[in-house]
Amino acid sequence: MSDDSTLLSKGPCADCGSSDACATYDDGHSYCFSCGAYTHGDGTKGDGATRVPSELIRGTYRDLGKRGITEATCKLWGYSVADHEGRKVQAATYCNALGEPVAQKVRTADKDFFVLGSLKEAGLYGQHLWRSGGKKVLITEGEIDALSVSQAQANRWPVVSVPNGAQGAKKSLASQMEWLKTFAEIVLWFDNDEPGRAAAEECASILPLGKVKIITTPHGLKDANDLLREHGAPAVLDATWSGRAYRPDGVVAGEDLTVERLKAKAAPGWQTPYPLLNEKTRGIRPRQLWLLTAGTGVGKSTDAREWLYAALVGGKKVGAVFLEESVEDTAKYLIALDNNLLAEDLEDDPSILSDAKWAASHAKLFGRGNYQAYDHFGATDSDGLLNKIEYMALNGAELIFLDHLTIAATGLDLDGTDKLMVGLRALIERTGCSVVAIAHIRKAQSGAKSAEEGAQISLDDIKGSGSLKQVPDVIVAKERDQQAEGPEKDESMLRVLKVRRGGKTGPADHLRYDTKTGRLKPFVPADTSGFDSPETDGNTDF
Repeated sequence: MSDDSTLLSKGPCADCGSSDACATYDDGHSYCFSCGAYTHGDGTKGDGATRVPSELIRGTYRDLGKRGITEATCKLWGYSVADHEGRKVQAATYCNALGEPVAQKVRTADKDFFVLGSLKEAGLYGQHLWRSGGKKVLITEGEIDALSVSQAQANRWPVVSVPNGAQGAKKSLASQMEWLKTFAEIVLWFDNDEPGRAAAEECASILPLGKVKIITTPHGLKDANDLLREHGAPAVLDATWSGRAYRPDGVVAGEDLTVERLKAKAAPGWQTPYPLLNEKTRGIRPRQLWLLTAGTGVGKSTDAREWLYAALVGGKKVGAVFLEESVEDTAKYLIALDNNLLAEDLEDDPSILSDAKWAASHAKLFGRGNYQAYDHFGATDSDGLLNKIEYMALNGAELIFLDHLTIAATGLDLDGTDKLMVGLRALIERTGCSVVAIAHIRKAQSGAKSAEEGAQISLDDIKGSGSLKQVPDVIVAKERDQQAEGPEKDESMLRVLKVRRGGKTGPADHLRYDTKTGRLKPFVPADTSGFDSPETDGNTDF
């Protein structure tokens, strides 16, 4: 079934005899929500549709007199009435992107609610009725309000409802962010009560700036359906144009900057596993972008996983976006770290860990709701990537690891890379998360010592647009001579290249990789001459 067509009407089905379950779309195809019969636009039969889940209620469509909703509107939206287990109920049918029914939110006469099917498979209520993109989409707090606004607009313009009311509105909109961003204007019309007003402000804060308007139901009424019943469709239609533009708080009067407010301590930074790095940077603070850079094969990803593991064990909510490996590989690396094993040994022979240890590590790392990973399927579209990172942050991730920016910027020119970096910076500010991203080093000039041979790294060595050194708050380089003899081959040094606020640049921790356990640990070297360079203070704010 096409997800690019628009529903025109519902009527009788020639296959099963239903009087009103067969939907006809503007590309000519039809689909029966009762028997699942699918007919292509050329009249040929197809089997491309899924039958209605058996647990869903098959009700009838009729006028909702007390609500002022017509039978035609109910039929379009799949809002039916029925007898269910001896009770009169109303059922709002939720569909997936293909328009297939997957769930119902059922309301009893006593205002009890329950769900049949799986709301996780559905989008916003009514989302399947509208194409992506357009001038405006209006979002309500409940299904009846969505029907009320749609009917007032002659059922012609995009209206949807969040499925779980005010308390779940932000999460519901975050999950459909890519679709919402295709509209030029996003209008929120939630209930005119404290939870509804708070939810509208909360939702507006995560939506694209400059696109959002918020409607307050006029005449002191609670919602769109109250307005429809008491003042009619013209009043509802007029209200759809009355939304105020959402502007985030930002302008602060001097008298509001009280001494107590100025004396408030800054949020503490998360402490990395490396003490000297923490001393120079004060840790990874909320709303910071860190960049970790090094030569090819020097160990950037190894550091990122070590930090990710430490954060996860320490109770941080984390997100893992590793674009050079699968989500399974990243998870196995973390389990290997938890058991002081080489990941490649664990991959070759999973039985080196007992079932009990597998289960214990899995529960410790992934069973507490603190871990999210992006299954990229090999795709690296920059806009899509930012949407997924933002979703992770809105879903609770405090610290997100992106390995690596060079892949994310593949195919982009310098302007495109700048846009990616600015977009990443903006979502960090919007969501309050922190991101640790990895970037590559430029190839050394002919005859010059390379980063892979332990050369000192500077900001100008970072590969790509200048925004990669200008946008981050902190930049850390890792230096290691891959061609060294003996144990020095597994030793490296961190060099702080940039700290936007209050830290120092210069050499930091020396690290040693344990080839038996796969762990990376700081150590105090007997001789640091190979990495010697002056420590610097001063302004590194780009």
